[in-house]
Amino acid sequence: MNEPSDKLAEKMRGAARMLWTRRALHALLRCALISTLVAPSCQNTKHSTNVDPPAVNDIAKNDASTPANFSQSIIPPRPTPTTQPIVATLNPNTVAEQNAAMARSTLAKSAALECARRFHRAQEPVEIRVVAPTTHGQLTIQILDTNGTSLCDLGVTPGIVDLRPLMPNIESLSKSAWVQLFEDGIPIGSPIVLEPLRSPPSVRTQRAQRKGSNDAYTRIVGWGDRLLDPADQDIVAASAQWIPSEPVVLSGFRTEVDVDAMVMTDAGPIQIAFATDAAPATVRNFVTLADQGFYNNTIFHRIVPMNREGQPFVIQGGDPTGTGDGGPGWNLALEPSDLPHDIGVVGMARGDDPNSAGSQFYIALSRAGTARLDGQYCTFGYVVSGRDTLKKIADANIADAATGRPTTAPKIQEVIIVAAPPRIPGENRRAQRIRSEVIDVPNTIPTSPQSR
Repeated sequence: MNEPSDKLAEKMRGAARMLWTRRALHALLRCALISTLVAPSCQNTKHSTNVDPPAVNDIAKNDASTPANFSQSIIPPRPTPTTQPIVATLNPNTVAEQNAAMARSTLAKSAALECARRFHRAQEPVEIRVVAPTTHGQLTIQILDTNGTSLCDLGVTPGIVDLRPLMPNIESLSKSAWVQLFEDGIPIGSPIVLEPLRSPPSVRTQRAQRKGSNDAYTRIVGWGDRLLDPADQDIVAASAQWIPSEPVVLSGFRTEVDVDAMVMTDAGPIQIAFATDAAPATVRNFVTLADQGFYNNTIFHRIVPMNREGQPFVIQGGDPTGTGDGGPGWNLALEPSDLPHDIGVVGMARGDDPNSAGSQFYIALSRAGTARLDGQYCTFGYVVSGRDTLKKIADANIADAATGRPTTAPKIQEVIIVAAPPRIPGENRRAQRIRSEVIDVPNTIPTSPQSR
């Protein structure tokens, strides 16, 4: 009965000895492999004080469960590089940071302003970045309003600048202003638009009858508690029933580099400057659509060279369907712009609902023909270059006078967003708008204008 047990024990002892022998052989093989791989690297670096041999703990961390894996985990140490290699990346955030760092390097050709952040909450620092080459002149910044009046002036150095100490009454800013950089008194680079984020007033409306017809429409009569025509006694009486406006709240500030739009048409280019102080949200909507290619390969689907009084009226485009009924898929709230209609002024087309604008825009051809649109439509920009192009489009043959449909619709090839020029103290850029004598009244039968 005991013999089988003794034999089993002897077999187990023999197996243990074989296992121990295998482990000993594996250990010897590992030592030999380490000597083979590590020794040459030590010989190559024995005269250097910068490279140490691998520590025992580091080798243990790289140890694997099998000899094959172990042999792949030991890498001879390399000499320490003198410079950091440039690592290629497809991460858009990393690429943007690298590009920004390059622009801020000492290789920059001239000083400029950048947005350190886009949004700055109330009571927080309103930060911009001053970029300049190693050698530069005296740097100053000014905050300019629409008329070019300087609200403050301060010397700066390259780096982050907080505008709050520069402009202690910044909380009272009611409209967008422009932060302009100067070098030795000369304005350089595009300004940064400083936009106060204030809650918009309520739009006040009433039903009215369109002049010369029985068509009813929605008329804008006021904003919040402000009446467009305080002399209209009917509106004054109606305003007594209005629900009081919500208080205006300042949520903070938004900063953005100032831009223009180049509308490339088959009749030539048209350059548009934006009135960010008059309608910041509408400007942002147009710039976003243009920057994303929304207006590319669209047409001026409506051309009304004269209204029923024989006065130059508008050209209209921005509809991806080319029918006059299309849009971007959303509606834009109407803003109380104070930019008067006149030749070259750009506004947003809409339906009867005040908040129905989207992507369609028009360019006014005269003050006389479009003055009645003041306060009823949102104007957000003005043409500063392209008078001949505007005239060519207005002179297009009209196939349907009732709708303004041209025989061959002028085409918008592309709308390109470009950097705006510097702001000059004492100058209102609106004065650069093309003048009224540019567009002559075409020899066309007067047509009735449309609201959209």
